[in-house]
Amino acid sequence: MSSNVVVAVRCRPLNSRERARGATSLVSMEGQQTTLSQPPDAAKAAGGRKQRTYTFDHSFWTAGDAASAKYASQETVFGAIGQAVLQHALSGYHCCVFAYGQTGSGKSYTMMGTGADPGLIPRICQQLFTTIAASTGVSYHVEVSYLEIYNERVRDLLSPGAAGRSLRVREHPALGPYVEDLTTAAVSTYEEMLAHMSQGNKARMVAATSMNE
Repeated sequence: MSSNVVVAVRCRPLNSRERARGATSLVSMEGQQTTLSQPPDAAKAAGGRKQRTYTFDHSFWTAGDAASAKYASQETVFGAIGQAVLQHALSGYHCCVFAYGQTGSGKSYTMMGTGADPGLIPRICQQLFTTIAASTGVSYHVEVSYLEIYNERVRDLLSPGAAGRSLRVREHPALGPYVEDLTTAAVSTYEEMLAHMSQGNKARMVAATSMNE
């Protein structure tokens, strides 16, 4: 990751609702390229199937057979994105991984994963503490905060008593933007980090939509 901004796209498999209505995949990937095709009905009406191809820093194919050579596992995504983010952070740079997509597109799976197949955040945290444990002559202090922006309200997920309170985003003249009164907890192990993430996950807002029901 040599540039300041890296853009990656990931294609998830069809879900049960999509398979039940006979949907077919309209996305194909090869190397850094992602190709989108028109649905068959629309292509037929237009007199032929039209395609558009886009190039990204990474195109992660997770929509097919996990045994396929092109399949992008959680480990693959971490190796391409997470390792570089962690290395830059340890070098003193501010880093951010921003997941964008509509409801049900796989953001939570990519970022958090599951207990058996963790995503980017747990893998980055685990590698962080592994790196710290192997370091000599350097002192590290790790802190964790967990917030949620829901319906334009900023909520502190590590402070259950403040569940209904919306925090303010302010600008520090030297340090930049920050969230006022956001809980910050010091952690010294990966297990402590996981405990805070678990606590925060329980406090998140959960709302069913037509996309994920």
